[in-house]
Amino acid sequence: MRAKILKYAGILFVAIWLSSCDDYLDKLPEGDMTVEEVFENYTTAKRWLANTYMHLPAELNYMCGLNDTWARNPFTAGCDEMEIAYGGAASHYLNNGSMNSSNSYSISPVWNECFMGVRKANIFLENIDNTPLPEESNAVEFTEAIRNQWKGEAYLLRAFAYYQLVRTYGPVPITDHVLPTSGDYTTVKRNTLEECIQFIVDDCDRAISLLPVRFTGENVGRASGGAARALKSRILLYAASPVYNGHAHFTDFVDNDGAHLFPTSYDATKWSKAAAASLECITALENAGHKLYNAKLPDYVNNYRGIHQELYNDEWIFWRNVEWYNHLDNCGTILSLKGFSILNPTQEMVDAYQMANGLVPITGYKNDGLTPVINTVSGYEEEGYTSAEGDNGWSPIGIRKMYANREPRFYASINFAGQRWLGTTCDFWYTGKDGRRGAGSDYCKTGYLIAKVINPDANPSTGAGYTRKAWLYMRLAEIYLNYAEAINEAEGPAKAYLYVNKVRSRAGIPDLATGLSKDQMREAIHRERRIELAFEGQRYWDVRRWGTAEDTENKPIHCMNIMAGTSLQDNAFYERVKCEDRVFETKHYWFPIPQSEIDITQRSLVQGPGWTEDE
Repeated sequence: MRAKILKYAGILFVAIWLSSCDDYLDKLPEGDMTVEEVFENYTTAKRWLANTYMHLPAELNYMCGLNDTWARNPFTAGCDEMEIAYGGAASHYLNNGSMNSSNSYSISPVWNECFMGVRKANIFLENIDNTPLPEESNAVEFTEAIRNQWKGEAYLLRAFAYYQLVRTYGPVPITDHVLPTSGDYTTVKRNTLEECIQFIVDDCDRAISLLPVRFTGENVGRASGGAARALKSRILLYAASPVYNGHAHFTDFVDNDGAHLFPTSYDATKWSKAAAASLECITALENAGHKLYNAKLPDYVNNYRGIHQELYNDEWIFWRNVEWYNHLDNCGTILSLKGFSILNPTQEMVDAYQMANGLVPITGYKNDGLTPVINTVSGYEEEGYTSAEGDNGWSPIGIRKMYANREPRFYASINFAGQRWLGTTCDFWYTGKDGRRGAGSDYCKTGYLIAKVINPDANPSTGAGYTRKAWLYMRLAEIYLNYAEAINEAEGPAKAYLYVNKVRSRAGIPDLATGLSKDQMREAIHRERRIELAFEGQRYWDVRRWGTAEDTENKPIHCMNIMAGTSLQDNAFYERVKCEDRVFETKHYWFPIPQSEIDITQRSLVQGPGWTEDE
């Protein structure tokens, strides 16, 4: 029995042994210290809090394989944004329907890492009041104000961990205290989805009450009150969204006692709550000096790239520093510069970008799912080649017209055949220097390569130009779009225009047409999120909360014909072809809980909706 308890403590609430009364289990690795000894001194208490930050995911690794580090991010390539040529990428398990309760942890270790973060935050919150103030310890840097600030950070870190758990698994067990190893884990159950969301909101409110909206100086990068407001904005938007708000797929999902774990009916007032939280967040952030990044305007392309390349700018709200992570830049660089060329946007993602005039170029696809339905009013042309340079130099002469006259975010985000990169061109056709013929296992699978978030100065062929990295969780443009989405659903489109148009204006495209209906505005906001937040880890979760993943994910993705073409203007390369089939079932809205966790609780913890231990 003791072995079972220790195994459960090490997996479900991960290393809860730190709180045990047992002399051996009560020791910490660093200096063989007990928990009590850690919190007798402000320096070691501070280190404990710093270590809690380590469980924030650094999701820079789009191309991760199974059992890679916590930097892994299978989600961007696990939806219709991207495909990865590397055969071992964990995203393939999401796309081909082979995820199950035995391998879900290997695809992304959300359960393990987040509960480790929760456990560390709980230990900190239960013990930091025992850390003596200066008159007792001579720790002159430690004050009551700092103690409260640290508590606020711990509350937000716990809230963020629970946000990740909820978006991944739906309802999960809530623990707001340190669990003893002697506990009866066969009674562990999921809380309801609404209880989980309220817990996150409550922790955000606690953090807001204790933290400044924005840190400056040496504290830049800490969990702030602005980050707490932004997380509250996001989780309440999720709570109002269809799959979280009485969706028919999940109203019958119950625990072993018959209690419904998802809302059983739709609550329209949740949109108003989400809108209010987002507007409060916007007001607080703007008052603290946050604003949309505009340092490189009127160069809209480099300005949009600069959002991610200029670290800690005024648009950033919450992020994790990763220091050096050259692998991302290598994977997003063309083969001829000794890059791996494997971060490949889909044709569907390319088609989503608007024209320079702000109009939608492609409104859908014909019955074959392949042939685009072209919005002729937009000016988009599928065929032919340009005879002059355009788009302020971002559209080179001779490229396919389908890439011409597109909005600046397209050129900032997508490298296509004929586009320039680091003094050369991207030659993705079959015989091109970056094409399939001369490539090995690493190659451009779709005819496109990601440019956004890739350092435009990093050169694998010379080893020069690499810089520090950070993974950005939340920025101001998202909060603008959160508010627009929520207020449109709550009241209609009138108040949504201002914030959607702020994002569009910064991107260098015209405002939305006036007179949109609620449905039209919803479609416009969904598209704006898809483009503005592309490759930032949002799309995967958006289509799931909207309940549209059955449409967007359960069909093939497409690409250029990388097995054809001998020159930039060879029509054979520009044939739209199927890249791969993709699978999505209703159960894929949520990850299954690792089956080992279900077994340890003797199934008091019910498996996710639609999943069994054999799936």
